[in-house]
Amino acid sequence: MKQEFVRPGTVREAAYLHLRQAILAGTYPPGTRLGEAALAEALGVSRTPVREAMQRLAQEGLVEIIPAKGARVRVLSPAEVEEVYEVRALFEGEAARLAALRRPPHLLEEMEAALRELETLPPEAHHEQFAADGRFHALLLAASGNRTLEALFHSLDAVIGLIKQYTRDLSASPDAQAQHWAVLEAVRGGRAEEAAAAARAHVRHFKERVLKRLAHTLEERAWD
Repeated sequence: MKQEFVRPGTVREAAYLHLRQAILAGTYPPGTRLGEAALAEALGVSRTPVREAMQRLAQEGLVEIIPAKGARVRVLSPAEVEEVYEVRALFEGEAARLAALRRPPHLLEEMEAALRELETLPPEAHHEQFAADGRFHALLLAASGNRTLEALFHSLDAVIGLIKQYTRDLSASPDAQAQHWAVLEAVRGGRAEEAAAAARAHVRHFKERVLKRLAHTLEERAWD
């Protein structure tokens, strides 16, 4: 069925934004085949903007273009997930250390608000939990005051969003929340090295949970 398709600027940009949002929202889970003709018909556009959108998404790491087979939503390997989270641990550890030295009051208040929201959301509100968790981590990077570090961190957003397809229900788990609070309290107290260690430990703990979930998912599904 043809979808209502809003064109924000150009058809090319609209196709890209629509497909990107659909992938990150889980409408097209990892491994989903992305047929140009079917997508073009659904969006009410020609195949050219769809093809260009998929090439752009491939550059971001959200789509794989397989010779003679076409495109599919990228399926990350455990090794790739481990690499992403190790880089993220480095970024967030340094961000927490710098944030503890600066302690910007308005950002610390917003970080606390994000954690309070996570505590009040119902268990089934995975989308809202993911958003609040992401806001907490983004605020930590902003609190560092290092814009280059913040930009590097956000360069992982697309791949992290893809990984979250497997783990949306883990963002507000009791252990994750306890670790979030440990990071915030260390930052708030100006304990720079403690904050860095807490942030790294949180990311690496979450990495292990992601890897277990991913291994289970890969056992249940088969992608060629």
